[in-house]
Amino acid sequence: MKAQYVWNKGQLDQIDPNQVDYLLGLFSYSHMDFEADRDPGATGDPSLADMTRSALSILLKNPKGFFLVVEGGRIDHAHHYNNAYRALDETLAMETALLAALALVNPTETLIVVTSDHSHVLTMGGQATPRGHPILGPDSKVSDVDGQPYTTLLYGNGPGYATPRIIPMNTTSAAEDRNQVHGSAVPRQWATHGGEDVPVYALGPLATTLFTGTFDQSYIPHAIAYSACLGEHRLRCQGLDNYTGAPLVPHSGNCAQQEITSVAHSGQPIVIASSVMSDDGLLRVKSSSDAVVLEMFELTVVVTIVGVIGAVIT
Repeated sequence: MKAQYVWNKGQLDQIDPNQVDYLLGLFSYSHMDFEADRDPGATGDPSLADMTRSALSILLKNPKGFFLVVEGGRIDHAHHYNNAYRALDETLAMETALLAALALVNPTETLIVVTSDHSHVLTMGGQATPRGHPILGPDSKVSDVDGQPYTTLLYGNGPGYATPRIIPMNTTSAAEDRNQVHGSAVPRQWATHGGEDVPVYALGPLATTLFTGTFDQSYIPHAIAYSACLGEHRLRCQGLDNYTGAPLVPHSGNCAQQEITSVAHSGQPIVIASSVMSDDGLLRVKSSSDAVVLEMFELTVVVTIVGVIGAVIT
């Protein structure tokens, strides 16, 4: 067993996963920089995707599997500041990390769960706004009450409150673009969270069985444990469970039947989003003329029967 400690991107990039079993990376005394402000050089911070790839390169060596959580935590901070630019930019950084994870794991044996722990008071509105209109700019029409412009993105509360209201306009530098604060309805030093339900997207073993419908957030770790045969569900992959009734019939190989394939050829199961899986659980088969479409989203928790990866956007 060999452990190593790194504190910048250059050191992380030089890690040989075949020579390291435990890796600790501490890149800041507090929160890491926003992606828009990050120093991408060797002495700067690694990106969320960089850290995801490094973590997986080590965890994938474990024949017993793994559990990995990847959090895009600075999305939350930018929304608290009413700073829509950095919130959206951090969401793209989270998507890049998700794509990095998908490139390294096999979705037939890896459960990928994408979710958030809460929403924010961000709103998006407009009146006949044309496609392609700048999302960070003002709406194409002014208010029909006071005749003043307003931005497409607004917040219910936060530091963006002002009279007259804040209207981010055309700027002359990238720094000004990044630092724009969008208007809010109620003044607060720190914007609050929202209260609506947040989506949970899943791909992989048992994804369409366990993550369909509306449920409380506390259900998610139990569903992950069931899929990966962990904790109270540790006997499930042996054809047993902790409840009364007839024993479960064990599947060969993996804990769960493979619901998808990474590449679908004629006559084989196709890759589909969980939202379009047939209600009866029957496996759809690809014909020679079928097209395969798979949509991914910004948030991610990845769980694998050989391991578990998790990522959360906050």
